[in-house]
Amino acid sequence: MAEEIRKQRVKYINDSSIQLTHYDPIGRQWIPRFLGRHSELSSIITRSIDTPRIKDTSPEALQRWFTELERVMEEFRISPKDLYNMDESGFAIGEIEATQRIINASIREKFQGKPGRHEWVTSVECICADGTSIPPLIIFRGKSMQY
Repeated sequence: MAEEIRKQRVKYINDSSIQLTHYDPIGRQWIPRFLGRHSELSSIITRSIDTPRIKDTSPEALQRWFTELERVMEEFRISPKDLYNMDESGFAIGEIEATQRIINASIREKFQGKPGRHEWVTSVECICADGTSIPPLIIFRGKSMQY
């Protein structure tokens, strides 16, 4: 990307009759040196997540949820052996999930929103608070259920 930006800038300086500016190709150490000159930036591995999940999640919302869960468990006398967590995870076929990015270091946000729908392979996992679990369910696009 940096090389393309530089080519566009040189295009307006040089013309067909004269070359006023020439740069050597960008080297392998260019990114670390660039980050060293810009302390407000950082390099991280990002993960994609649906945009509504980013917008609807905050420390306050999570705290409210856990407070309400604790209240319901006390009210209905739910013990750990009766408490299960079910989770879904998956990946979009043909899409890179983790990507190296340069971001504003003060934000430290590792997720990026992604628009649209993709074909997913999904895994559904279920575990009990007492440590037991059931085998995961793997879901592919198809027309019938395979047992």
